[in-house]
Amino acid sequence: MTNDDATRAVIDKLGDQPGETLTPERVEAIQTAMHEDLGRFIDNTSYFVLGSYGEEERPRLEAVRDKLASDAAASNSDDGVDAFLMDDILDMSEFFTSKFKLLVSYADHIVGVYEHSQGGHAWEAGYIDQPTYRERTRAFYRTYETEREQYAAYDGMFAHYLLSMARVDRAYTWTTPEELRDWIEDVYAPD
Repeated sequence: MTNDDATRAVIDKLGDQPGETLTPERVEAIQTAMHEDLGRFIDNTSYFVLGSYGEEERPRLEAVRDKLASDAAASNSDDGVDAFLMDDILDMSEFFTSKFKLLVSYADHIVGVYEHSQGGHAWEAGYIDQPTYRERTRAFYRTYETEREQYAAYDGMFAHYLLSMARVDRAYTWTTPEELRDWIEDVYAPD
């Protein structure tokens, strides 16, 4: 399958979903955006970093993105690496869910950094909790000092998602940014 065929297959899948019918103009805009950014998925190992874009949480997402990119660069590998947040690429702000589905379909690694279950990242976690994406996904979730704080941070559905990821050794807990950085370094250490 060529890159054009792969892009077309993803777009066709998106357009078949209820509420996401894509006009010919939107299909062309998506294809153009994908062609402009496609090299980052083909020529590099890609890390799609998910989580809350809240004012408090975003710096930790950016730190994870930067850590993944800098560790890979320091490994002296010939392989390129691209770690990114959703808003780093593909300006398709009108269709956030379509953009997410495209990026997650192409990313080599899906890195969830979670501190609570309030926001769009909870929907994203639900979407990637399927066989197609699970092998490529790791969840790094913050734990809190008390059970009450923990319960307030994660609703039952999201807590179950994290538990299911832990059961297959794909979830890691952290309480400080330093612990998060250490987990990222350990889990994604070059071979």
